[in-house]
Amino acid sequence: MDEMGQAALFSGQGSQFVGMGHVLCAHFPNAIECFARAEALLGCDLRKICWEGPLEALTTPEVCQPALYVAGYGAFLALRSSGRFGNLRVCGGFSLGEWTALAAAGSITFEDGLRMVALRAKYMRQAGEAVPGAMAALLGGERRAIEELCRICAVAVANYNAPGQIVISGARERVATALSRAAEFGVRRAVPLMVAGAYHSPLMAPARERFAKDMAALSIGAPSVPILSNVTGQAVEDPELIRHLLGKQITSPVRWEDCLQSAWSLGAREFVECGAGNVLAGLTKKNLPAATSAVADDLLRAA
Repeated sequence: MDEMGQAALFSGQGSQFVGMGHVLCAHFPNAIECFARAEALLGCDLRKICWEGPLEALTTPEVCQPALYVAGYGAFLALRSSGRFGNLRVCGGFSLGEWTALAAAGSITFEDGLRMVALRAKYMRQAGEAVPGAMAALLGGERRAIEELCRICAVAVANYNAPGQIVISGARERVATALSRAAEFGVRRAVPLMVAGAYHSPLMAPARERFAKDMAALSIGAPSVPILSNVTGQAVEDPELIRHLLGKQITSPVRWEDCLQSAWSLGAREFVECGAGNVLAGLTKKNLPAATSAVADDLLRAA
């Protein structure tokens, strides 16, 4: 059993890349079953899109979000079977990754989580089409200054990623105004994001309302380890609190800085990103310099 406490982290939208899941399935054939079960439920060739692209198809929310869910869940199973999570303290995920964390911790079934992620993606896409939105990453600048910028420009903070790295979200013209004034508030660099909507902002309210009906019928059990809530940045275990917070997540900012600090307070010292890419591993290093950070594909290759 591992002596160091671990946190299993699950990727969110933006981490996808053509070829994702290939290393997983090559080193852990049982992961192919996860993809096969997902393909049967979704009615699409998920492996082909993940492995061959094109990127435009993989980036579509209704493909991207389920694909990241499946890849993350499969990576967790693979690493757990190799003994990696012998001292697992907490599971957490960025945005849609919180759903993968719930499935990994046994709070929901794999199939239920996949259905919910697919519905979530559809509702978010529809909300984005109804009211065009934009998002941008702001690098540098203090949290309070950026919150004031958002208040003045009538946009929202979407992600608190790390000190000096905050993402804003809102109507296109208002985000453009915020970007034009960002330097006044200490922002060193502003980067518009290629997204289809104003995610984690009040503009996603129609998606949240539709999703609430599906959430009400979802069976949620107590997780095997605490789950990091994007909404509060705290660890949660009560099933009804999990349900309530997941319902709010679509319109609330992702408090990832706080999530990582909560994981550290629970004894996690090794943070393993399960899924695609290394975005969360990079954020772990920025937020917790003393932590050990690892990426699933690297660990699977070395196994």
